[in-house]
Amino acid sequence: MTRPLVVHIDATESILELERKALAGIDCEIVSVAVSSEGEIIEAVKKATVILNDHSPVTRAMVDQLENCKLIIRYGHGYDTVDVDACTEAGIIVTNIAGSTSEEVSNHALTLMLASAREIKRLDLATTSGRWDEVYSRSILNQIYGETVGIVGFGWIGRAMARKCKALGMDVLVNDPYVGDHLAVEYQVAFVSKDELLERSDYVSLHVPHLEGTHHFIDAAALELMKPTAYLVNTSRGPVVDEHALIAALQAGKIAGAGMDVFEQEPLSTDNPLLHMENVICTPHIAGSSEIGWEIIRRRAGEEAARVLRGERPEVVVNPEVLGRVTL
Repeated sequence: MTRPLVVHIDATESILELERKALAGIDCEIVSVAVSSEGEIIEAVKKATVILNDHSPVTRAMVDQLENCKLIIRYGHGYDTVDVDACTEAGIIVTNIAGSTSEEVSNHALTLMLASAREIKRLDLATTSGRWDEVYSRSILNQIYGETVGIVGFGWIGRAMARKCKALGMDVLVNDPYVGDHLAVEYQVAFVSKDELLERSDYVSLHVPHLEGTHHFIDAAALELMKPTAYLVNTSRGPVVDEHALIAALQAGKIAGAGMDVFEQEPLSTDNPLLHMENVICTPHIAGSSEIGWEIIRRRAGEEAARVLRGERPEVVVNPEVLGRVTL
């Protein structure tokens, strides 16, 4: 009988120390392959039983070439790079490492919100360039306490964000049609419509995956509903925001500013107007980053692979409808 094959794909090879430790005792072959094109990915994974995928795209064309695959593991929260429908049709389980970096991402979103509210970028640029008197004032900046944050998406990260904002004395509004109303009581938040959230919030923080229904969730119409004193924070996925509409709204003063960790095109072009606005803080898609967080992701990826190779169900299943058609 052929040994199961576990294949890790990324831009560079990895020694997979933590993944191998989690798979210890299971008779399988484990390899890491550096890939940079669709053809290289297909060649690397076509015989794989389990695919460990850092962030490489997994398209329908790739899925059609898979001969033995039972499980695709997406390192981290997001799985928008994987064609989940194609995997479901092919009888392949898709899992992500949900909750692995909830604290890191929510901390980063909170940092962007606080830095925006206190205008840290503008004040730093002025102070360090000798323009102290230009920005010194006793009556500028926002209080935070008693202000309202609107959280779009109430999964692991959105809930962590709500908990931290409540600790700061903020009122928290939530828009998420896919979670139970009991969470409003548990987290002491108010569930509202998208429009009400945009109209009432002093800060709007996005925590949703990039799906067909969330593409350009924040567009020109949404930005029109926001307060001119409000800030937008995005640590989810770039295409959740219509970037052209955001730039236009910022240039027209329709919102006060933004804190952005993700963008429609990454890496950012140096001529992107967002980079040259004093009321916009940009970071390089790094919200989930921390040494311990990355170790947790890698360890849990190995553990999920081990479960499936032992014939068990993974802890997290993105496409549960496939379970009845998969022999574990």
